[in-house]
Amino acid sequence: MATMADFKKEIKISEGSIPHMYLDTVGKVTVGVGNMLPNVAAAKKLAFVNRVSKKKATDQEIETDYNTVKKQPKGLIASSYKKHTKLDLPTTDINRLLDNRISEFKKGLKLKFPKFDSYPETAQMAMLDMAFNLGVNGVVTKFPKMKKAIEKQDWNAAAEESNRPQVSKARNDLVKKWFKEAAKK
Repeated sequence: MATMADFKKEIKISEGSIPHMYLDTVGKVTVGVGNMLPNVAAAKKLAFVNRVSKKKATDQEIETDYNTVKKQPKGLIASSYKKHTKLDLPTTDINRLLDNRISEFKKGLKLKFPKFDSYPETAQMAMLDMAFNLGVNGVVTKFPKMKKAIEKQDWNAAAEESNRPQVSKARNDLVKKWFKEAAKK
């Protein structure tokens, strides 16, 4: 049976765990495990380090990396943006950001699904994966049939309604598997 530790491993595979700034699929500056940086100020709050000197990055270095990446074409693989950057976010900070995002998504999902905490852990994991990709509101608005199935705790129906065309088959299959595992509880 899958656990939240498995979820963290899988979300790092699905989203990637990228230490430098890059553009996500819609052209937003991002770092770590899909952590969007809406502006330079948000980037400056993070503990970036200079890749060569290993020293704490200055505000100017962070601003330069952010603006340089922002000017690049979107739609490239995340690693291709590395040559446009000089800074990295340490793994411990990437993991902390991931934990914070998971907590934020759980809070949002609990607001939309008041029984969230009582759902089987694998159903929660499937819903979190969907939230990472769509946002909490996207889970509710873009997948109304899945939302109804979740509210009824009909995990098999939720599995059938969870397919997202914009993610890989492997990621969709994993979410479907997690919902189906929840149905066995």
